[in-house]
Amino acid sequence: MSILLTGIIVTILSLIVIVFVFIKRKKITCMVGMMVAMALGMLVGLTGGLLAGILYSGNPFFSTVLGMGFGFLAGFLTGLPISVMAIIDGVLSGIMGGMMGAMLGEMISPEYQHSMIRVMLVIFVGMIGIVLYMLQQETGFNRLSFINKIFHNPLLLSIVFLLFFYTYNHLNNTLDQGHNVSIKNSHMSHSMTNNKLSGSPLNFSTKTKKVVIEATEFAYFPKDFKLTVGQPVTLILKNSGEVEHDIEFENMKVSLLQQSYHGNHSKNQTVHIHSLPGKTAEIRFIPVESGVFRFYCTVPGHKESGMVGFVEVS
Repeated sequence: MSILLTGIIVTILSLIVIVFVFIKRKKITCMVGMMVAMALGMLVGLTGGLLAGILYSGNPFFSTVLGMGFGFLAGFLTGLPISVMAIIDGVLSGIMGGMMGAMLGEMISPEYQHSMIRVMLVIFVGMIGIVLYMLQQETGFNRLSFINKIFHNPLLLSIVFLLFFYTYNHLNNTLDQGHNVSIKNSHMSHSMTNNKLSGSPLNFSTKTKKVVIEATEFAYFPKDFKLTVGQPVTLILKNSGEVEHDIEFENMKVSLLQQSYHGNHSKNQTVHIHSLPGKTAEIRFIPVESGVFRFYCTVPGHKESGMVGFVEVS
């Protein structure tokens, strides 16, 4: 959800800068216009590329093209009302930023993705604030005394900055909770339906968490999820690719369950599941230790191509 919220914030702030440039284009010199186009193109390219690289991990070509497109569009629109040179500066900076952002999004580990998004958002918001202040001074918008007070008062500027990110974190947490509740309700509805059909209110499925992982060339969807210690898990591997794939969890201690409802299990086994192209496979187990564990495809070359994910057991 942080990707969606960050994308919305980046879009709104970018539009504010672009609209400001269009409205006050006659008062903006070519040099300032070139700097603004370059800055916005680079910022949007970096942030958009990062989000695309995380969202489409395992598909570097698509995420790179998407990041370059974001940066190109921002740089072009910002430079358009100023001059051809401003357009060139903005477009080239946007393309460069998109490539770098996409590479960063592809390379960063899942456990650091949310932190990296927040760091990039801090940089984006801070730089956009500087750009807007520069435009305000350039166009003589000194009548906006409130903006002047904010930028010339470090304490007031810090308060505004902190309030912005407090609101961002609050909205992000609210969206995540709503998403989790929706998933939980969906699982409860599914379990109740199964119980109703089976005629047993204590059906085993009500206590088991079902996780479906789709494998393609070369990525898992989702590539990170959460489990609970002691809660039975049914892990389903759906191979939507054209070659065989598997999943093996690294150092995760579990008790493997037999294919029955009697709770027979063997302790401290390795979770490994294999599926042929177009097929599904499943395994049932109980996590017995908390932590963050990596899982990957053991088929030669697949892990190196990006088939890696993480599970958090709490």
